[in-house]
Amino acid sequence: MVRMGCWQFDVPDYFVARYFLELAAWAKNFKKIGPVKSIVLREGFYSDWSPDEEQGAELIAVKLVAKRGKRWVEVAAYRERDRRNILNHCQKMLDLGIPPGARLIEPPRPWLPFMPKIGA
Repeated sequence: MVRMGCWQFDVPDYFVARYFLELAAWAKNFKKIGPVKSIVLREGFYSDWSPDEEQGAELIAVKLVAKRGKRWVEVAAYRERDRRNILNHCQKMLDLGIPPGARLIEPPRPWLPFMPKIGA
């Protein structure tokens, strides 16, 4: 488990390092965002392709939930499926040798009208 100030994460360290800026922004704006946060996994061109090739690469979002504990705000995956997606994502990135701070170029997704820039 990783701690960020008074936040404790029950997700892999790699995930916390890779999405640290989003997690820090969530902590800073917790009153506005609330206890559930969605994060879009950034895999770049290593993303799996959709079964329908015209749709491009898959876009996977996971949800985290924060609960106030006795000493820390405890953050964990919202559902079992989110936990599996986080673990699979981290293992995939580690197997590919991609460091947590790497900025990957996202593949085109024709079904999205735009791709927002997060933290840029």
